Amino acid sequence: MDKAWEALERATASYREAGDAVLAGDPVETLRAIFASGNSHHAAIRLIGDRAPERPELVREFLPELFDTALSDSPISQRARYILAALPPEVRNPHLEAVTAREIANPDPDRWEELRGLAVLLERVDRLDLLEQLKDAVRDSPEEALRDIAEDFPQHS
Repeated sequence: MDKAWEALERATASYREAGDAVLAGDPVETLRAIFASGNSHHAAIRLIGDRAPERPELVREFLPELFDTALSDSPISQRARYILAALPPEVRNPHLEAVTAREIANPDPDRWEELRGLAVLLERVDRLDLLEQLKDAVRDSPEEALRDIAEDFPQHS
C-alpha cells in the first residue's frame, strides 16, 4: 500500500507540474486546439475543473465546451456538470437558458442521451423551471426514451 500511495503522490505532483506548464503559455489557445481536435478533451475538462478556483476565466472561456460535454452520460459529463454547478448563477444561467432553448427546439429521439444529460444538469443546478419546459417538450413524444425523461425527473423531489 505504501508504494501505491507514493506512486499516487508522484503522479499527482507530475500532473500538477504538467498543468502548470500548459497554463504558463496561452492556455486558451492550447485548450481551444485540444477541444477542436476532438482528442484529449477529457484531460482538458479535468484541468479546467481542477484549476477553476484559481483560474475562473478558463471556466468562462470554455462554457460552450463544458455545456456540450455536460449533455451526455459519462464520467467526464458528470465532471462538466460539477464545474457548471459551481459557477455563480448569474454566470451560468444565461448560457444554460440558451442551451435549454436550443435542445427543447429539437427534441430529436436520436439525441435522447443529450436531452437526458440536460435534465440531469438542470436538476443539479436547481433549475426546475427549465426542467419543466424540457419535460413538456418530450412528454408526448412517440419515443419512449424521450417520454422517460419527463417521468424520471426530477429524481430527488
